[in-house]
Amino acid sequence: MPDTQATPEPAEAEDRVLISGRVRESVRRRMKLYSAGHDVSLQDLIDAALDEYLAKRGA
Repeated sequence: MPDTQATPEPAEAEDRVLISGRVRESVRRRMKLYSAGHDVSLQDLIDAALDEYLAKRGA
């Protein structure tokens, strides 16, 4: 069954900064599986997910 969700696209060329945080082991596993299955880096996946989350909340 094909995935109907859009694959995160790399953000515009912009300097990246290091942040630190912890996620549940199950979330990390899902991130890695999605990343590998959709040929997207974990970095781009995290960036897209946080950007979408913040945009939906007007930030």
